[in-house]
Amino acid sequence: MEWQFIIPQTRTELLRSDKNHYCVGRVLDAAEVPDALKASRVISSDPFAIFDHFDTFYSVIDNDKSLAGTQLLRAYDQLYDAFDKLGSKMADLLSRKELDATDRQSALNALKMLAFLVNGMVKAIDAHINAANEKVTTKKNKKQLVNEQVEALDWDNKRYQCIVQLYNLMQLPLEKLWDPPVCEETFVDVICDVCYRTLEQSYVRNRKIADSVFQILGTAIKRYNHSLSFPVRILQILEHIEAAIPSIAGGILLLYEEFSIQTIYPVILKEIIERLSVDAADSQTARFYSIFLIELGTLAPKLMIPHLSMLSEELLNVDSYTLRNCILQIMGEAIVSELTSEDLSDELKETRDEFLDDLLNHIMDISAHVRSKTLQIWLNLKENNAVPLAWIHKVLNMAVERLEDKALLVRKQAIALIKSFLEHNPFSAKLSLAELKNQYEEEDKKLQNLRAQLVEHNTKMKTVEEEWEDIVVQMYPSVTELFGSEPDDIKTATEADVKLLSESIITLLKEENYKELVRLVQRADYALGNTDQRKQMTFEHQCMYYITLLKNYYIHGHSNPTLNDELQKSENILNFLHDCIRFSELISNAVPKLLEMLMSKAQTDVHGAIDFFTSAYLFSIKGTEQGMQQMLYLVWSSDKEKRENVTAAYKRVLFDTDLQGRAHAVKVVRNLSQFLTNLTRGQYTAMEVLVQEWVENGDIDPQIIQVLFEIYTMKLENVTPEEARQALQLLVMVSAAKPSVVTANQQLLETIGLDERGRRDPRIFVATLELFMNSVPRATNSSKYYKRYEHSTPTVQRVIDLYTKLFFCSQVQSFDDIGTKVFDFIYKMVKTPDLLSQSIVVALYERLQKLSETSTVDTTNEELRLSQMSQISGSTQDPSTRVSSQNTTQPEQLLLTVPHFLAARFVFTIGYVAMREMIYLDIDVYSNMKYRQELKDEVKNQKKKDAALAGNNHNASTINASRVTNMRKTLTTSMNVSASNALKRLSGSTGQGNTAPDQTEPEEELLSGATAEDAVAEEINYICEQELLYGKDNLLNRLIPTVLEVCKFPNRYKDELLQKAAVLTLIRLMAVSSKFCDDNMPFLMNIFKHTKNNDIKCNIVIGLSDFTFRFPNVTEPWTKHMYATLHEENVELRMTAVKMLSHLILHEMIRVKGQISDLALCIVDPVKEIRIITEQFFKEIANKSNILYNVLPDIISRLSDPNLHLEEEKYHIIMRYIIGLINKDKQIESLVEKLCLRFRVTKEVRQWRDIAFCLSLLSYNEKTIKKLTENIGCFKDKVQHEEIYQAFRTIISNTSKLAKVELKNVVVEFEARLKECLEVRDENVDAAANTTGSDSEIASSSLPKGRSTTAEPGMKQPAGGTNRAGKKGSSNKTTAATGRRVTGRRGAKQVSSSEEEQSDSEEENLPPATSSRAAARARQHMKITKVIESDNSGKGRTPSSRRLLK
Repeated sequence: MEWQFIIPQTRTELLRSDKNHYCVGRVLDAAEVPDALKASRVISSDPFAIFDHFDTFYSVIDNDKSLAGTQLLRAYDQLYDAFDKLGSKMADLLSRKELDATDRQSALNALKMLAFLVNGMVKAIDAHINAANEKVTTKKNKKQLVNEQVEALDWDNKRYQCIVQLYNLMQLPLEKLWDPPVCEETFVDVICDVCYRTLEQSYVRNRKIADSVFQILGTAIKRYNHSLSFPVRILQILEHIEAAIPSIAGGILLLYEEFSIQTIYPVILKEIIERLSVDAADSQTARFYSIFLIELGTLAPKLMIPHLSMLSEELLNVDSYTLRNCILQIMGEAIVSELTSEDLSDELKETRDEFLDDLLNHIMDISAHVRSKTLQIWLNLKENNAVPLAWIHKVLNMAVERLEDKALLVRKQAIALIKSFLEHNPFSAKLSLAELKNQYEEEDKKLQNLRAQLVEHNTKMKTVEEEWEDIVVQMYPSVTELFGSEPDDIKTATEADVKLLSESIITLLKEENYKELVRLVQRADYALGNTDQRKQMTFEHQCMYYITLLKNYYIHGHSNPTLNDELQKSENILNFLHDCIRFSELISNAVPKLLEMLMSKAQTDVHGAIDFFTSAYLFSIKGTEQGMQQMLYLVWSSDKEKRENVTAAYKRVLFDTDLQGRAHAVKVVRNLSQFLTNLTRGQYTAMEVLVQEWVENGDIDPQIIQVLFEIYTMKLENVTPEEARQALQLLVMVSAAKPSVVTANQQLLETIGLDERGRRDPRIFVATLELFMNSVPRATNSSKYYKRYEHSTPTVQRVIDLYTKLFFCSQVQSFDDIGTKVFDFIYKMVKTPDLLSQSIVVALYERLQKLSETSTVDTTNEELRLSQMSQISGSTQDPSTRVSSQNTTQPEQLLLTVPHFLAARFVFTIGYVAMREMIYLDIDVYSNMKYRQELKDEVKNQKKKDAALAGNNHNASTINASRVTNMRKTLTTSMNVSASNALKRLSGSTGQGNTAPDQTEPEEELLSGATAEDAVAEEINYICEQELLYGKDNLLNRLIPTVLEVCKFPNRYKDELLQKAAVLTLIRLMAVSSKFCDDNMPFLMNIFKHTKNNDIKCNIVIGLSDFTFRFPNVTEPWTKHMYATLHEENVELRMTAVKMLSHLILHEMIRVKGQISDLALCIVDPVKEIRIITEQFFKEIANKSNILYNVLPDIISRLSDPNLHLEEEKYHIIMRYIIGLINKDKQIESLVEKLCLRFRVTKEVRQWRDIAFCLSLLSYNEKTIKKLTENIGCFKDKVQHEEIYQAFRTIISNTSKLAKVELKNVVVEFEARLKECLEVRDENVDAAANTTGSDSEIASSSLPKGRSTTAEPGMKQPAGGTNRAGKKGSSNKTTAATGRRVTGRRGAKQVSSSEEEQSDSEEENLPPATSSRAAARARQHMKITKVIESDNSGKGRTPSSRRLLK
């Protein structure tokens, strides 16, 4: 064959004729291809026929976009068959020793032609398939879609067959076809190109194809010099095709394992490093290469270890965090898989430590992504036990520090790592720090003792050696003669002789029995097998040998061989305990930070902290008890996931045991009892919620309840009284969800709780009463009212008797709890509780009277009597004596001389009975009366309906059913209703709780129902207001003077307990009646002002809060006293004030005024709990409409007052938190304008700095920046101060980050205006001063005639003069002088009837033009006022201000 086929670089080269090279004669059109393919079928049987039909297949490739997929596959099938046949013929041809030149050339041409065509056909079909896949989403013809999908699937299989065929072909000695025998590079590239294109296809996921591809490539590299092209093509694919990365990583490992190609590995890594050093900023390139390196490191970590040092040096310092994460992850994988063995070489240990150092250092990486990833890698190392012991403390310490990281992901991983260290710790299952320290101290003492023994032992051994020298001198002549001959029985020596010599040498030496000693030492030496060596010595040497042997046995007989072992063991234990303590301390250091996370806004922080405390509590880590208790508050979280996590955590801690049956129940009860020990009242309430949930879910089953009763009755062995009482508390919690627990064991509970045990331990008595109250079944539609006890019931009598005994028992400590529970029981469980309570109080009074008479007669020591007794006034017969507070002498009063504690308890009882009576009337009696009224109305309406339907007897059944339904419906409306709330609802004072009547009822029924409800509520209210405290025959009316007497004369009644009880009773009496509250409010506030008892002050603050809910109009003038309490030194008092004010403001019971700035100061309170409560309060009001936004200017104004002397750092803390709660764009826009206007009315540089700082805290958008630019005149003369200028620079820099083009343009404009202000100031300060003066003149000249703009420095305006002018409306002259100022300031009093309807700030409604007047008034009064410009529409401006604007 004269011509030859040259594989072209581009397909079009075959269209040109060149010498004897093959060229395409004619390219067929797409329409001619099908017929031509029919004619070309011959190549399937004769591959050399390709010489005649090459143009046909070239035309198919050239027209690939015009041909259908079936035609392309038909052409490919013919080529595949031809290639298969050619392979068979090639095998025969190449097996010959010598090849004919013509056959060789023919075979070579056919091979290159078919390889070229197969390559082109694969490209064409791939392009067709990819185009079809891109159009899948747009095409609507389902049948066509199905066909294309089948076609694609079929091509996947055919591609695999093609790869296998190419692999088989490459195994032949193809180089024989060339002369010289070296394959053309173009031919190898054509074959390998099919492989590379296979890897590039995103739809190819078959691992078999990938393996076959790399087997071809491995053959090409190994036999056909393809090693230079391979890395280039592979890296190109890696850069662009993410789907190919796993296949390539596996293929490179295959090249190493099957073909032993080791050079490719470092070449690719070096190329990657070079490319990344140039294109590290390209996120896609960095990400794809990172994925590849991680895949490679995971599959073959052993291969990566030698190159990791190079990778870390080059890539750990690049800017891309993805690459740093990649290298660190590879290091982690390498450590886990290859560097955990204890038999590592020193070199590998050093390598491992280098990797660990890098991982440790990058916990502090600048990128949060890297810090998070590094902690995750350490977590993986710990879970695989790959962290060496020496590294545990270092890593744990770093993880604890990362708990304060700003990034949420980092904190999450840090918590997970600390938890993993704890759960997989190598030290102990219990890590109680106190126990470990005790063990350490004990072991340390033991070690010191052993060391002392060792010193003593060493001294003793020196003495023994000296003694031996003397012994040798004495016995040497005798034993030397004996050493000359051996004993006859020496050959029978055994190891027993060695032991015998060791035990008896000291005795034989003392007895000087040298003959026996020599015999034993010779036998022992023979038994040890040293005879042959000894016989080679001279006699003198043998003698010295025996003497040395005897010396060793002698010293050994005096030594303590176990002492050194014990010392080493003790040192090891001590080191272990030291590591345990250090580990426990590190874990304990995390507890305070995790306690803060429990109340975090971030869900992951909360869940992580819950998981940690759950595990740490089981390990007895110090401080975790507080965390578990703090978690209880999350029971009330609005987030369902948090609640579920908390419940699961407590179930794991308290209910998970390794026991079964009864043993499990006992263990659970022990766990619950132990957990209850140190709970606060709030935590105890939360625990009640959990216990009720567990009862309802069946977690607390009857067996656990049975165990609780056994512990309470002390039938279980080894039960302490404290455990019995805790079991009773658990029963109280259980009974709240399951009342049958009480009803089924009523007699047992009475026998224990109301008898001797209840008397000895009043807490049992109190808990028993709680159980009885929990026995009331839950209200349902069919049963809302329960049966109450009669007065004569034995249970009631036993309660009263025990209460009376405890009342007069001086050893009872917490009587208040007893008194409250007894009367709670009476008012909930007994009929006519008011009468029973009255009889109890009367009985107590009579006994006190008798006691007073007895003590007066019997007591002889007057001083002792006065120091222990209180002389209180008894009841009075005339209530009018109480009305006049001037009359201090009341001749009709009796004087009772009783012990202090009895006087205090009696006074306390008065107040609590009054409060319970009010609640009983307000809720129970009102509900009952309303219920009866509804029943009467129902019966009345039913009679009307019966009369109307009297003739229709067939409807009787329907009527009866309707009657039952309506009766039940009536019952649902009269449960748990309050008379006071009903009055507020009916009067329209509250909008809540108003249940609208059925729309189908007639209007008359609606009116009659409302009137009836109104009448019932008013009747109850009248009783509370007029009868309870003012009724002539009412017991409380006669006892009130006693309470007032104690409160009025604290110097006479000096006992603190009595004073506290009296003031608390006064507060409770005031809560009953608004009239009594109004009359005694000044007196109560006088007590608050002068008393030094903080408990009394706290009670008064709480009382004011209660009064505000009941009588808001009475307490409104006294609200300022509650705000003043925020500045008290006593922590508990401040805490109470914060809680009460927060509660009132959140329930909208008091208006939020400028005094809220006093609450804002609590954000920087020294007490952490106060800070937390205050921050939570502001967070809550930020979510309530515009409350926080409305008062924020007042807060800023008051806190920046120079007279307040608030530290600037504290101011920043407060404002950073509060302003961070403002998120609405409109509010921020308005705040920007208001804050800018404040620059004009302030004169201190500190105030300017504060305003600028507040502005810098806001988040800005295009509108707010424009608003800032519009108001730049307000602060253009202030920016010369560096702090103020930097604040505006902060705004510019923060807003420019990631901003859109429009916003950036606005920011640039503002920045330019700001620089202009600076330049003007720098160029001519005097000119700026003149400008300021002219501005002032213009402002003053713009005012109406007769208006004063400034005041003399020394002048003072009379306090309240403005208001008086407004009220009296005096002469025009007065109006000109002061009335206009009133209008400009707040508006005249004639316009607004109350100050509350206006803004809380005095300058809130000032228009811009009046800012100079406001500044003058600010200078006059030496205080800061606030200017808030109204909106551009002019709404809210005074008439005069509108004229000024015009």
